[in-house]
Amino acid sequence: MLISDIMRTTLIKVRPEAPIGNVLIWYGGMSHVFRNTYVVDHCDRLLGVVTIHTLLSIIVPPSVTSLAGDLSGREELLVVLRRNIATISDTPVGDLMDSDYPFAHPEDLFIMASELIVEKGITALPVIDPNGVLVGEITRRMILHFLVQNL
Repeated sequence: MLISDIMRTTLIKVRPEAPIGNVLIWYGGMSHVFRNTYVVDHCDRLLGVVTIHTLLSIIVPPSVTSLAGDLSGREELLVVLRRNIATISDTPVGDLMDSDYPFAHPEDLFIMASELIVEKGITALPVIDPNGVLVGEITRRMILHFLVQNL
């Protein structure tokens, strides 16, 4: 079974100059589960990846976690978190992207993607064509779903 048989093609794609605040707004309004924001050029070639993990680590850094016990309640914590979001809101996505993120190709076997996902401890892999154009993504859940349905 090839990655192209399992992958999804609906993705979050942005240009490197897009502000992080826009990405956060999109995440807040989505009903589907997306774990990665893919940064692409004008031809949809993959430049890098911003994961939810990266976004969370910026919004809720260890300094906030250590302050949590000193905050007087929910509202005070939300004020601190809103301030963190406001601080990064105008930051270009390209400043936060991982440009060395692993990827797969549509014609690869899905087990190769599974091995890479497990080895790297990530939730999803971008799938690019021979020209570097982002054509989809394959996730742990997609692979597990396929295995459970077919074994």
